[in-house]
Amino acid sequence: MFEGLIYQLVYNLERHSLFEVRLRRWLILLCLIVPAALWFGAGGATPLLAGLVTVGMVIILVAIWQAGRQHYVRFVPDSPSGPGQASSLLSPLPAMSEALVRASGFFEVSGMRRYFVEAPANYTTFETREHCVMTHMPFSRFLLLGTSERGEAGWWYTFFQPAMLRAVTAGWLRFGLRPRVALQLQIASTRDKVETLYLSFEDGAARSLVRADLLRDAAPGVGLHHTQSAMADENASDQGHDDQQNHQDE
Repeated sequence: MFEGLIYQLVYNLERHSLFEVRLRRWLILLCLIVPAALWFGAGGATPLLAGLVTVGMVIILVAIWQAGRQHYVRFVPDSPSGPGQASSLLSPLPAMSEALVRASGFFEVSGMRRYFVEAPANYTTFETREHCVMTHMPFSRFLLLGTSERGEAGWWYTFFQPAMLRAVTAGWLRFGLRPRVALQLQIASTRDKVETLYLSFEDGAARSLVRADLLRDAAPGVGLHHTQSAMADENASDQGHDDQQNHQDE
């Protein structure tokens, strides 16, 4: 539970800014300034107090680093023999019907590209069998101080063809108060790299319907992709996420 809450907190600190500086950076600065001030005797602090505060701040900095390294979520795959990985006999979703999900990954609109986590979204498949995940991001505030970018408010999309799917892995996504059943999609993007999109669901039945729809036209074996291979593809997309994150910070 605490792991998911930490991811959620750090993600919101990353998404919201104060005076055009992300709250995450303000927190990092605070974690550096406060221990330094105490070690220099600010407020008559004793070495014991300075040491305890320093340890606490180091723990916070490590948590921030770890959350960013995990892209603010942690996906735990089901066992290969578990129900989530078994071949599904369910019928795929009718064309143009929508399934309510929460999505984590890259979205684009009008030449802009952003990374969102657990954004309420709609999953749909067109008659051409192209898949689409769309989310509407509202303007938001966090901790009464930070605000999201006004340019992010509105609809965002990610599209992919069945042939682009490299793996569909069922499992659990840790973010927020409780884990949610989820699918990890490894997608070969137009940028010549494999990117990860997570879809989480209220229950296993909704996940099974979307999984069946994804696997209908996917290459053989995509739904049986082993965890180690999926992790290797995830590592291959890490650099792309880091580059995008640096771009947003600028």
